[in-house]
Amino acid sequence: MPRTLDSTLRFSGVSDVVAYTGTAGQSVAVPANIHDVRIVCTSNAWIAIGANPTATAADNSLYMPAGVVEYFHISPGEKISAVQDSAGGNLVVGFMTR
Repeated sequence: MPRTLDSTLRFSGVSDVVAYTGTAGQSVAVPANIHDVRIVCTSNAWIAIGANPTATAADNSLYMPAGVVEYFHISPGEKISAVQDSAGGNLVVGFMTR
């Protein structure tokens, strides 16, 4: 059964904007009280999430079409990395609270 977005998520008022090109960019670490993030890329990109991720256009990363908003449940301290698919852009990470 498809899941719907948890409507209890609220924007914390804190975000991180990271530029990426053919070289991956990486966000700041997710704060201790944050378990969910809202991610959007301004150009087609590949993302990876982890302790010290480096996104690549390969099997270890997730494709993110430009302008598509996705929510991820992640662990505090993790980071998000993005690299371009064919053109540079910005990774925008919104830190969400419940």
